[in-house]
Amino acid sequence: MDKPALASGIAKLALAGQQAGFSVEQMIDFLRAGVAVETLIDLIAWRLKEPKPLTPVSSSTTWIV
Repeated sequence: MDKPALASGIAKLALAGQQAGFSVEQMIDFLRAGVAVETLIDLIAWRLKEPKPLTPVSSSTTWIV
């Protein structure tokens, strides 16, 4: 891959990540922690589709198994 295309791809990933609510520093931390680039892209895509925060589960919830 040539350098301009790589730089463009990284810029697009950073922009999408920011639109999904992640800072560039957070995304770098994910990658340094071992998260694969593909997983980071999936996480960004998921956050863009589901922008509202997950509803916390009450501690009084009873699970039936």
